[in-house]
Amino acid sequence: MLTLLIQTAFLLPQGAAGAPDTPIEASLPEIIFFEDGVVQEQEKSPWSGKADAGMTLISGNNESTNSSANFEIMWAKNLDAFDFGAHYSGTRNTDKATDDAATTSRLYLYEAGYDRFFDESKDLYGYAKASSREDIPNGLQSRNDIGLGVGYRFYPYESATVKVEAGSSYVAENKVGTVADSSAVGRASYDFATPIMKTVDFDGAGEYLTGGDIETYTQEFGVSWNFEESWYLRASYNIAWDGNPSAGFSSTDRRFNLVIGTSF
Repeated sequence: MLTLLIQTAFLLPQGAAGAPDTPIEASLPEIIFFEDGVVQEQEKSPWSGKADAGMTLISGNNESTNSSANFEIMWAKNLDAFDFGAHYSGTRNTDKATDDAATTSRLYLYEAGYDRFFDESKDLYGYAKASSREDIPNGLQSRNDIGLGVGYRFYPYESATVKVEAGSSYVAENKVGTVADSSAVGRASYDFATPIMKTVDFDGAGEYLTGGDIETYTQEFGVSWNFEESWYLRASYNIAWDGNPSAGFSSTDRRFNLVIGTSF
């Protein structure tokens, strides 16, 4: 049985017994729901996410533009969790002597994942994931993968979370100047987050893929300052390592990003 109780605050005229000396604004009715005699709280939304962006412009002796943008959205309810992420990072430099501009990095990364926890403790789970990565100026035309595996989540201390995963993926890779390659690979990854101050958080994530002629490792470390309830400033350091780079390209790319974002 569902019962609806409405409580309304009545206004007392100024000067009346028990009335305050300052005017009272009318308040909206307070609505309380009871079901079988138990107060029912409003259900928390299963959706959450965050979005951020940043840009650095350098002029004078050198001219360059660095920009980045990230968007993530998550849905979690009961034993199921989905997430999707889209990321961009680019650098464009101008030669002052010739006034020629060249893009030295243009990263596009899309990720999607599904976790199914095995019980209500939500520590051991199975996962399915897919991703697509592209950075043509640095020799990577595309790297697409889809995989399955298991993961474990634990809490080494209060408010700190660590996730480790192991499984296998099928990767299709195409690099500049080489023949496209594809292979079944092994996969290992980690993900952690921990507060280091009341409004400052430290987090990191890494993924290693290896099999056939494909071997790659990516990682990110970041520090976020939550200067408002849903706003943050974040600095991150990213590494992308390729064990078999195309001829003329380095095996390691590094990026440093400073962005401002909001969580919801």
